[in-house]
Amino acid sequence: MRGIVKSFNVGTEGELTVLPGCDFQVPRGEFTAVVGASGSGKSTLMNIIGLLDRPSAGAYLLDGIDVLDSTDDQLAHYRSQAIGFVFQNFNLVGRISAAKNVEMPLVYAGVPAKQRAQRAAELLELVGMADRAHHLPNELSGGQKQRVAIARALANDPDILLADEPTGALDSHTGRRVMDLFHTLHREHGKTIVFITHNPELAEETERTVTMRDGILQEEPREH
Repeated sequence: MRGIVKSFNVGTEGELTVLPGCDFQVPRGEFTAVVGASGSGKSTLMNIIGLLDRPSAGAYLLDGIDVLDSTDDQLAHYRSQAIGFVFQNFNLVGRISAAKNVEMPLVYAGVPAKQRAQRAAELLELVGMADRAHHLPNELSGGQKQRVAIARALANDPDILLADEPTGALDSHTGRRVMDLFHTLHREHGKTIVFITHNPELAEETERTVTMRDGILQEEPREH
C-alpha cells in the first residue's frame, strides 16, 4: 500500500481524514502485528486491506494486482479467494453447525457439496474442532467458536489471513490457545498473517510490529 488516504464526509464541514497517507507492505509468508489505541485508524486500515472499503486515494497492490482499479464484482472475487477474515466476535451463523459455517465461503465459490464437506472436515481437524463439527455455535465456548472461525477463514486457502483482535473476546488461557494456532498456521502452513491487536505482548510474538498513531504506521524496532 502506498499513500493510502481515507477521508469521510468529503467536501463537507464535517470532513474527517482517518488515514492521511499510509504506507504498508507485508512480504508473502510474514506474520505482522498492527497495534494502536482505539481511534488510531486500525479498523479503517483493515477494511481497506480486506477490500471491504475503498480508500480516497493511494495505491494497493495485492499479489501484484492493482486492486483499486477493479470493479466491485472483481473485488468480491479477490475478497473471497485471497483474504481470510477472523473477527473478534467470531461472526458465525448461529442456526447452522460448525461444519456448515466452515463450508460457507466454499458455497459462494461454487465448490460441490461433497468437496465442501471434505474440506470443512479437514480444516476442523486442523484447528482441533473435529469432534464439534455438528454442534451449533451456541453449544461452543468462545475459544471453540474462534477456532471454527479460523477454519472458515482458511476455507478457500487464502493468501492472507486478516485477524482483527481475534483474542479480544477471550480469557487469557483461551486466547493463548488461539494465538498458538496462528503460530502453527504461520510456521507449518506458510500463511501470511496481518494480526491487529491492542495487546503489545501478543504483538511481540510476531515477526514484525507496526504501530498506528493518528493514521500513520511506524515500524517498531525489536530488541535482540
